[in-house]
Amino acid sequence: MSDNPNVTSTSHSYYEWQISTLMLAYDVIQPLGRTDDSKLAEREQNVKEELREMVHTVLPPSYLDNPKSDFPPEVVALLTRHTLKRAQEIIAGGK
Repeated sequence: MSDNPNVTSTSHSYYEWQISTLMLAYDVIQPLGRTDDSKLAEREQNVKEELREMVHTVLPPSYLDNPKSDFPPEVVALLTRHTLKRAQEIIAGGK
């Protein structure tokens, strides 16, 4: 998502929110020191991959096929629900 130069700043901010939300959820169950750069980078990379997989599972094919299109509110709400559900699953200890 954010690697695409055509992504709007709003989309980028939303993607960063998704990353932060899941990173914080993982911090609840397995805190990392803020100076442990290698483990933080590894966790962030894992979260980005998890989000990529989630988006490819959840997003309607018409949006996957056209990454330049803006998401309507109902698609953003869908992604938000799935992101928050995943954060809750992480905190609850589920996979």
